[in-house]
Amino acid sequence: MRLKLILTSLFVSVLLSTKITYCQYTNNYWVFGDSAFIDWTNPGNPIIGSAAFHYRNGSSCIGDSTGLLLYAGLYDNNAATDCYIWNKYGNRIGDSIRTKGGAWYHASQFVPDPGNDSIIYLFTIGVTSVEHYGLYYSRINYKANNDSGVVIQKNVQLNNFPAFDALMAVRHGNGRDWWLITQRWYAPSAQIPTNEFRIYLISPSGVSMPFIQNVGNIHTTGLGQLVLSNDGNQFVNISMRGLIELYNFDRCSGVITSTTPVEQEPPGLPFIHLYPSCAFSKDDSKLYIIDLDQSNTTYYFVQYDLLSANITQSKITVDSMIAPQASWKMKLAPDGKIYIAAFDENYSWPYPDTITAYTTINNNLSVINYPDSLGAACDFQPFSFNLGAGRTYYGLPNNPDYELGAWVGSPCDTLSVGLSPNPTPEARGAWMQAWSNHEWNMIHVNAAQLKGKKGMLRLFDMEGRIVFEKPAEVIAGGYYTTEINMENLASGVYVVNLVTEQEKISGKVGKY
Repeated sequence: MRLKLILTSLFVSVLLSTKITYCQYTNNYWVFGDSAFIDWTNPGNPIIGSAAFHYRNGSSCIGDSTGLLLYAGLYDNNAATDCYIWNKYGNRIGDSIRTKGGAWYHASQFVPDPGNDSIIYLFTIGVTSVEHYGLYYSRINYKANNDSGVVIQKNVQLNNFPAFDALMAVRHGNGRDWWLITQRWYAPSAQIPTNEFRIYLISPSGVSMPFIQNVGNIHTTGLGQLVLSNDGNQFVNISMRGLIELYNFDRCSGVITSTTPVEQEPPGLPFIHLYPSCAFSKDDSKLYIIDLDQSNTTYYFVQYDLLSANITQSKITVDSMIAPQASWKMKLAPDGKIYIAAFDENYSWPYPDTITAYTTINNNLSVINYPDSLGAACDFQPFSFNLGAGRTYYGLPNNPDYELGAWVGSPCDTLSVGLSPNPTPEARGAWMQAWSNHEWNMIHVNAAQLKGKKGMLRLFDMEGRIVFEKPAEVIAGGYYTTEINMENLASGVYVVNLVTEQEKISGKVGKY
């Protein structure tokens, strides 16, 4: 009996000390345009190759330490709503034909299944095609059929709304799950623009029902982009009618906690400034945007200083191009530089272009060599990165950051397995409990293990507005306790956010 107890104790100890490990996917593989392929495994010396891919608009791709695994495109010359998926051997996975999608620039995204390292989701959205309105997912077992891959589920519909062309995913703060962030364009029946975000949790249990927030400015077009910062705690929303807006995002709760408007769409015609693409610099201090000025048919490459007290007034033009150099997509690469794809509109249709149509514009990417630097020091070099046999069109890969890990120091930065119990407050570091007492009409907030001494307590509604705030004083031993009167709050869900000089903790409460 004693031996059995010892063995059981050892087994439990192993479980308690084991960290969950997941297949490590990477950002190292880009497939786009006409056969263009870049392997960034060695960022200082990327490998230029070719792929079985001939698409005008956006793409998505995913790989791991063994190489490229899957890639997909949502537009070709024959069928604007077909989605094809290729495996690592460059062959189409047969069951992927007619995977629904919307034929635009950021309309697909591969997301690993947190519960099965053989399964990868492909999410797709429909922007303008009535037949394919909505958000869909398909599931691919990329290891099946001798590593050739099999689509095991296809076109599972999550909603039927016309989508804003801005599909985006980010890893959950726990380092395992994912958040999928989408934005609704308008309701098909009313065609009224909206600022509605739908945020889905992807976990081992599958894809959750969406968490819905109406937050930020309304945009009046279905074309634009959402891009995450490199730490995953902020994203930018741009539109093809002049909107630029920053959002703070909580990777633990999936809540958009606040917004910062940079530029707003004008109230009516004409729409002079069209923003097709943007990118954060590696240190998240700068934001770059492609600005198509319709008044003079010029593409401007502009920089905003996100550390400035007035981000709007920090705008700097670092370079410009005149059409037909249709610079339509930019993306931060693993080497820390930003690359820009241009479509040579002298050869705009049909595509793929004829074999003789290799030009400086379509056979090269432009590069921002030092994106963290201010103004001209960022070193914009047009058409300086040669693609070999590949050519560009309007798109680059719309991939999430597969290498972003857990949000260290957050309330959700670890996971346990097996017999591991929930950690005690003393063992899990800084923590906060927030709950609503409907009898007293109060929200009670208790926190402990805090390292900071002073901070701010805020309450946000689901539109990201601050509805309550007050300074927070941490008492001896790292404790903080307070109450928030709910009397003047509308019914709904709220985010309690406690920030000190050393930690940030968030939680959700409801008033019903």
